[in-house]
Amino acid sequence: MSGWNDLSAASIAPLADSQLQQTVDVLARAFCSNPLNRAVVRSDDPDRCFRSNRHSMRTLLPMARLHGQVLVATLDGKVAGGLVASPPGHFPLPPPPLVDGLHCLLRQGWQVARRWELVFETFEALHPGEPHWYLGILGVVPSARRRGVGAALLSHWLAAADRDGMLAYLETDSEGNLRFYERAGFSLEGETTVLGVRTWRMKRAPAGRRRNY
Repeated sequence: MSGWNDLSAASIAPLADSQLQQTVDVLARAFCSNPLNRAVVRSDDPDRCFRSNRHSMRTLLPMARLHGQVLVATLDGKVAGGLVASPPGHFPLPPPPLVDGLHCLLRQGWQVARRWELVFETFEALHPGEPHWYLGILGVVPSARRRGVGAALLSHWLAAADRDGMLAYLETDSEGNLRFYERAGFSLEGETTVLGVRTWRMKRAPAGRRRNY
């Protein structure tokens, strides 16, 4: 992995209890401008997108900590980014407790929740059949971008996938991210359009099965 990622002063560690709310807010803010996020929320109001995303993250992160992996990047003592991944055999993550799920649905609205469900169903049907690590979320707060935070999170996660000897898999709705992931050893698996938004599926063989990286 050396050589592909930028140097970063970010510290990477599993999500701590004291970082939960800050990580919720950072990840909620990180995706407000993403095409797929905007297609689901259907609003150009960044505050509305942030509130909707925050309800999602509040529901997701506790389940991801129990059944998957949540990594946090800190800069100067503050959360700057986060990563949510599912290890082999743990995708999709279990649904949240009923009360939490209903709270999220009521806060976001039925139509937003239904569109997210459509997105998840579309992507789930396209997952590889073989065991794999799945990168569900990689987000960096806008003020900390271009400082190597995302690369540091990705490198830390991929090291675990390599230790397990497992395929890594992800989707992205940003064409600009393709080169970023390609530099980490991912290759394009296919392209899908969901809610009118182009998305790209990528996979990466573990270090022992790759060439030319």
